[in-house]
Amino acid sequence: MLNGDRIRLMTEMAIYEKREGRTDEQVDAYFKSDYLSAELLKSFLAATIVFLMLIGVYCLYHFEELMLTIYSLDLKLLIRQILTRYFLFLAVFLVITLIVYVRRYNHTRRNLREYYRNLKELSAGYERNEDM
Repeated sequence: MLNGDRIRLMTEMAIYEKREGRTDEQVDAYFKSDYLSAELLKSFLAATIVFLMLIGVYCLYHFEELMLTIYSLDLKLLIRQILTRYFLFLAVFLVITLIVYVRRYNHTRRNLREYYRNLKELSAGYERNEDM
């Protein structure tokens, strides 16, 4: 005999497996610190590439002005300003990355705990029916 609660539970679990289950299992394969380290490293590389692209766009946009003043620029000051802006940009980028991925990891762990709780409940429901 089919039990409505079991059918509802199996449907919820199947929907979870189809939508979020695969990505949640991939995230769960890591310890929290390893997961965050990997994501921070990816973000570091992405932020560096984006910053270099922004500098390139700025230089192309102000090309004529840069060519006219290239010999009168204080190179040490310019490099210090660029590095200061880079580290500020990088810090903001990495803090945002950390916040996003800590939340994502915690959300994944909650989803998986709920999934395993439902799995135990479903298993217990089958065991109760076998005893009857």
